[in-house]
Amino acid sequence: MHFLDIFIRQAHPGPCVQSYSSYEQKLEDARIYKECDCLPWQVLVDDLAGSVHQAYGGLANPSYLISSEGRISFYNIWGHAPSLYRALEDLTRREAACVVRGGVDRKPHIMAMMVAGWPAIERGLPQSFSDLESTLPGSAYGLKAGYKLKPAISPVALRARPLSTSARAAMGGAGLYIGTRLLR
Repeated sequence: MHFLDIFIRQAHPGPCVQSYSSYEQKLEDARIYKECDCLPWQVLVDDLAGSVHQAYGGLANPSYLISSEGRISFYNIWGHAPSLYRALEDLTRREAACVVRGGVDRKPHIMAMMVAGWPAIERGLPQSFSDLESTLPGSAYGLKAGYKLKPAISPVALRARPLSTSARAAMGGAGLYIGTRLLR
């Protein structure tokens, strides 16, 4: 099994992080990304036109599981570790490469995005913040708040393995209890 990151574009450009005007600029940014995020795997860099990104659908932050035959077995619209974990488990139990877990996870895993999404917005301030707010009002503030709450909620939001059924039930019950108290 091999993991790769494909560096596609400047996701949230702003005054300090411009859209790429040269391939060399993009290569340097990819090197900084790999170093700052301490990635142990290889980072490949797409061309300036985004040919690889477009060939795989042009989605924001997708994750793909690609079989040894080069076929897509599963993808997340937004990278979500527990969904990928389940799909990898299913794929490794199979004799032949195939589509697993219906092939796609289209759920926007909001909690993980809230905890981990702020640094990307922060790099492109102030433009990225205003762009996000105009697209989805309240979301930039939500990302900032979620990032501040990261120590408390990241054990659940950024877990690698899925929560057990009893843990999900307990969290759901706690959420209902808190929600009914807030609505009184």
